[in-house]
Amino acid sequence: MKLNLFPIILFLNLFTINTYVFSQEKKLDFPKKPNVVFILADDVGYGDIGVYGGKVPTPNIDSLAQQGMLFTDAHSPAALCAPSRYSLLTGSYPYRNGRPGGSWDVNNSSAFSVNGNRTEAERHITVGEIMQNAGYTTAFFGKMHLGGDVYNEEGEIIREKNKLNTMDFSRGVDDGLNEHGFDYWLGLLSGIQHEPYAYFENGNFKPINPNKPADNSSTHLLTNGFYKVSGNGLSEIVEAGRVPARADLDYDSSQAGIILTNAATHFIDQHQKENTAQPFMLYFSSEAIHVPHTPPFDFDGDPSTIDEQVSGVTGAVTSDMLYELDLQVGKIIQQLREENILENTLIIFTSDNGALWPKVTHYGDREHDNNGPLRDYKASIYEGGHRVPFIAKWGDGTPAGSVIEPGTTSDELIIGHDWVATMYELTQQNMQEDQAKDAVSLLPIFTGSQPKNEKLHDFVIYQAGFAYDGAIREGDLVLMVNRDNEATELYDLSTDLAQEHNLIQQKKYQKTITRLRKKFLKYNDHDNSTIEPRTTKAFQVK
Repeated sequence: MKLNLFPIILFLNLFTINTYVFSQEKKLDFPKKPNVVFILADDVGYGDIGVYGGKVPTPNIDSLAQQGMLFTDAHSPAALCAPSRYSLLTGSYPYRNGRPGGSWDVNNSSAFSVNGNRTEAERHITVGEIMQNAGYTTAFFGKMHLGGDVYNEEGEIIREKNKLNTMDFSRGVDDGLNEHGFDYWLGLLSGIQHEPYAYFENGNFKPINPNKPADNSSTHLLTNGFYKVSGNGLSEIVEAGRVPARADLDYDSSQAGIILTNAATHFIDQHQKENTAQPFMLYFSSEAIHVPHTPPFDFDGDPSTIDEQVSGVTGAVTSDMLYELDLQVGKIIQQLREENILENTLIIFTSDNGALWPKVTHYGDREHDNNGPLRDYKASIYEGGHRVPFIAKWGDGTPAGSVIEPGTTSDELIIGHDWVATMYELTQQNMQEDQAKDAVSLLPIFTGSQPKNEKLHDFVIYQAGFAYDGAIREGDLVLMVNRDNEATELYDLSTDLAQEHNLIQQKKYQKTITRLRKKFLKYNDHDNSTIEPRTTKAFQVK
């Protein structure tokens, strides 16, 4: 796949706490700390976005790259959503909380509490807490898969997945994001694919129809299948299984993107009206493009008119979901523009794991390749499972008015959760030794001050979907380690990005294989009772 990259503009950006100096001549002063918007797509692969070679129109996401920086070697913390979501909020690999496979639904306790057989007593500090400590208002919108405490009508905590349909909605969910760094949140506790099929706001059930009571009388049980609800799309339940799942009476999977995007833009609007002196951090966790692929007919949500067609616009439902994702991003960008704060907002876009498997993808353009040259797909330890789009924009889109030089690309090896360490440096806070154990700040890359001969990561750990298989990457060499801790495959990505030539038997690599395997086991030995050392240095203010 040929990447549609932009020309690199050679410009050196030097970073200071509130003043940014360009080429040691031009000076741009921001009177406030920047707002931060982190946008997480769901199941969007390396080749899905236009600027990465995708054929489905994504002009709004593309504009972020045109006015910012595109990364060619970025990876999700794991090759599956739930483990990645813990990491993207904490800066630590998924195994750090004793649940390498992720916390998933609310029959599990919070991802940020001590879990599994771990003996350490620390909490897992989220990026929300980091930003709150720096004076930011923090908000989260979207898919969660972060666990929590829910109850049946007797007030007993539910810990069995097949009993989630006995959940007492009036009791809400405890140990949610309010307890872990977010001033406000509105989310789907288990995304659009798992129950409860309902929205929760700051821990409380929020009926889609505000005139209905926030209790079990506003819910019903559903089984897998299609449901006509809103008139602006077709809702589908795909993973309820044989046990009926509890849902809001008005739940409609096709409307999730509209509801969440409108809530996010409303938050921005209200924040600017009420507290313009305080910066905000908005974490937008889109439901797109995860199954069920149920795009709305019209993105504005009004079934009486078609102002922004989605369903059918590209010729296939998966493509339509990509198109809707781009509309979501565009609406957030437009709100920032209307509030006159776009140029002083750092926007980051990435995905929770690699591209969807071909058996569940239906793209309107048959030339669309959602993974380019990469081997395999979501849940896999190979590059296609976790190499993802990563784009960052900060400025007005001009060289003189941007912290991140417009139209630039970076081939630096990064992990999505590096953005957490970036927030430590952005807000000038010391990182505790037992927090964000695997993240490195991206600010030197953003500002162009990273020495070319210095790598951000000495090495990184890869994780397959449920942590059965792992890998360690050092430079361009990737060593695969299976669940039995055996070294099974070795690839040189500099000459074999498609991972077609296994070098594990070649003599000249035997010492390297032994060393890398030992290093992998030091930092991740597949034993969740072990407290592994940091893989990165804790950021400290100089």
